Amino acid sequence: MTSDSAVAIHKKVSRLIDNANLHEAFSILKERLNALSFPELSDRLKNMEETYKYMIHYLVEGYADSGRDSMLADIVAQLRFINDSVMRKSVLTDSPDIYSSTQRFEQIRKSSLHSRLAAYKEAYPRAMLATETGSGHEYIKQADEALSSLFSFIWTMFGSPQSDYESLSNAVINEDLPFQFKSQVISALMLGCLCYFDKNALNALLDIYEADINEKISARALVAIFFVIASNSQRVSSDPKIKSRISLWQDSIVTYRRLREVLMNIIKSQDTQRISSKMQNEVLPELMKLRPDILKKLKNVSEESDIEMLDINPEWEELLNKNGLGDKLKELTEMQMEGGDVMMVAFSNLKTFPFFNTVGNWFLPFSSNHSEVVESAGTHFASFSQILDMEGVMCDSDKYSFALSIGKMPDAQRNMIAERIDSQMSQLKEAIGDRNLKSSVPEFDGEVTRYVRDIYRFFKLFRKKGEFNDPFASPIDFRSLPHISDILSDNEIINLVGEFYFKRNYFREALPLLEILDRENPNDPLLWEKIGYCHNALNNIEESILWYKKAELLNPDSKWLIKKLAVCNRMLGRYAEAAEYYAKALATDPENYNILMNSGHCLLESGSTQDALSNYYHANYIRPDRISTLRAIAWAEFMNENKEKSLTYYTKILESNESGPTDYLNAGHLYYLNGNLKKAVECYKTAAGSKDWGIEKLVSALKEDMPTIEKGGGKKEEINLLLDKIQYDMSAN
Repeated sequence: MTSDSAVAIHKKVSRLIDNANLHEAFSILKERLNALSFPELSDRLKNMEETYKYMIHYLVEGYADSGRDSMLADIVAQLRFINDSVMRKSVLTDSPDIYSSTQRFEQIRKSSLHSRLAAYKEAYPRAMLATETGSGHEYIKQADEALSSLFSFIWTMFGSPQSDYESLSNAVINEDLPFQFKSQVISALMLGCLCYFDKNALNALLDIYEADINEKISARALVAIFFVIASNSQRVSSDPKIKSRISLWQDSIVTYRRLREVLMNIIKSQDTQRISSKMQNEVLPELMKLRPDILKKLKNVSEESDIEMLDINPEWEELLNKNGLGDKLKELTEMQMEGGDVMMVAFSNLKTFPFFNTVGNWFLPFSSNHSEVVESAGTHFASFSQILDMEGVMCDSDKYSFALSIGKMPDAQRNMIAERIDSQMSQLKEAIGDRNLKSSVPEFDGEVTRYVRDIYRFFKLFRKKGEFNDPFASPIDFRSLPHISDILSDNEIINLVGEFYFKRNYFREALPLLEILDRENPNDPLLWEKIGYCHNALNNIEESILWYKKAELLNPDSKWLIKKLAVCNRMLGRYAEAAEYYAKALATDPENYNILMNSGHCLLESGSTQDALSNYYHANYIRPDRISTLRAIAWAEFMNENKEKSLTYYTKILESNESGPTDYLNAGHLYYLNGNLKKAVECYKTAAGSKDWGIEKLVSALKEDMPTIEKGGGKKEEINLLLDKIQYDMSAN
């Protein structure tokens, strides 16, 4: 069976289970298990169906059974497990994906979890001894390979005996093994669950978290649990045993605070793509444009000058403010201060080392003693050890990227970077210290941030990322997370997340959270403004007006609200209402050019031509002869039947370098109505000959303007004759 067929059957059975049509689900699975020669699961399915039949029989006979719901939930969970097992085995034989390839390799090696654990426990002490003595690099490499092999086994161990999972959690909780080992067990269990949901793996993660052996391990375990639950919400929600475990967290202030930290870091990761896009598309191109100027100024710095003085040189500030670059850099700095991941762009191109072809290495805590780091960086590593050993500067994946690139750098570049880092170390330490002071548990919070970023990089940058279900593909809805949402249900969390989404322009995600806050506190006009703004941004203009008007009742003099109501009414074509709001805005800001112009447009559309002209002339007085103002005056005078005055302004426009085909069209109307038909034809021909116009667009424009032309005394028949004249002239050329 092809992989596509297996996936289709898996989806069909999943739908049957979701719809409680278990009879057909049993039937399809029995057929598939027989075809796959899967006797162990066939017997298990047969016994399950017998139990299911008995349960139905007792129900029909009217027997009371307090354990029926629990039994049904267990049957459903086992059916899902068997459905997953069937698909996994169906695709295993010929699928080229990395999960199946790894699983096939594990089957060939025929090793067990016990043997993999034993191999690592044997290799690790030898590696430690080799590190201390500075010799025996091969022992360090053996330990690294043993840990990597263990990761691959755990990642693909779906369906293993429960005792194997208990052995893993016991090794993490009770054995004196390094942080790297314990972290990799957690990551492998998580990744396996994201491929195929495994209740035993989730329970092992819960065991590790609840043991609370140290802050960093607890951080990784809780992040892994969060992702597993978010990616398998239906499975988790229907499992009463998992529910009972997590419900015990309700009274833990520590777990509440930790969950909040995990949630905010995952939500902030959603902003990484926007930050990266801003850097790649806005900041870096502008910096490249400035490169010649920067090099020129560097040449003007004498050897005796203090190079650090360039940082505060006003000329450099002027350079950075070109095209708004200074503001963009300031925005990125603010994002970084608020926890934004600005490192993604810098290190995304450094994930092509062979080291990153191995899945487990993306989650590996950084070690300067890792065999590949030692082989690549060699003696050069010492110059960078300070920054790579610091926590809070880079996530582990980026540290490996940087360490592996050290050996590839030219000596001059390597020395320059080392000197620059050395000079900035005190500032880095101070910044990290300030950030840690803001956290009551910096070790937990820092580990959560680094780990979430490592996971993000794997799903966004791994060479075969398309073979995995990306948990970052869409913003996480924490309110729908089974059991976790009961803990994260207070207004503090909702406000934190809602404000983050709103500030970062994720209005679709912010809106439902702000509406929840409004129900809890229905007298906050600032909240109404934000809800109105979300609707406005999502183009729900009618809704936005309702919320803005609600806020206006309590804050009628708000300039911001008045402008928003003016704009929204204008968008809906309610020009008279919009003009009223623009009039209110002008009452407090009578010299505002933009408001004058927008007010004039609305007045003109609503038929108040004279009032519109008054605003346009006022705007022209403030900013004389702007082409947009001249166009507005020219057209408004045309509408006001002041043809001579209108033509005066159109003549002025046509003499400028900013005239366009519409200007020639309107001038043509005026020349025609004033009896200068030759000049009218000339203007119409110029319009038709303009880029993206042509005779068809001219015909369409004249048809649209015909009521205005006829109102001014023109005749449709004459316009048609002029059009034929234009076509004859243009075809002759």
